[in-house]
Amino acid sequence: MKKVIFVLFIINLTLINNLFSQNKFSFGFKSSYSSSNINFYNNFFPQNIKTNSLNTFDYSFVAEIKNLKKTGIRIEISKKTKGWTQSDNTNIFVNNEFTYLNIPIMMTTYFGNSNSKINFSIGPYADFLLENNLINNNNFSGLDFGFNEERDNNFGYGIMVSTGLSFDFDKNSFQLLVSYNYNFDNLIDVESKNSAIPDISNFNTISISFVYLFNFLRSE
Repeated sequence: MKKVIFVLFIINLTLINNLFSQNKFSFGFKSSYSSSNINFYNNFFPQNIKTNSLNTFDYSFVAEIKNLKKTGIRIEISKKTKGWTQSDNTNIFVNNEFTYLNIPIMMTTYFGNSNSKINFSIGPYADFLLENNLINNNNFSGLDFGFNEERDNNFGYGIMVSTGLSFDFDKNSFQLLVSYNYNFDNLIDVESKNSAIPDISNFNTISISFVYLFNFLRSE
């Protein structure tokens, strides 16, 4: 899977180089309502930890380069919060939050010839950990299994898939999108295999987003 991410990254960089000098460059903002969760399970032993989704609002800067065939590259930069909720020993739900600098680079295309088009995007992303609430991450369902900044991953990577509708007006665009992010890297690196502790911990996130883009530059 790492090879797939690398290939998508190289293809996207190649497209950026080919597109930048020719066509349409747009810049804008994106607001998202996201529901994230994490998969905790053991690859060899029947040990799983059930968690509930964490719902957040996130904001992004968006840049897009598009050619006359309505295909191109989209780059986003956002401060994104991921995590999950779970009950403690007193049945009170606590949030486990991790805030990342999230940067996807996606191939994007538009279908349709009218002012209303279908948009589809796919590509890899990188996550850089900015902060976390370690107080609530010291214990998982009674197990000695928690996030440790010195041991565990402050960097993550994965794939993002997005689709939705784009509406053009006065050289600008408004978009309503649904996207799915999946981390290929574990959040927690266990030091040794144990039947009582999960060794797989991947974030997954579903988002509904509103995007506003305006035309910044165009070469005919």
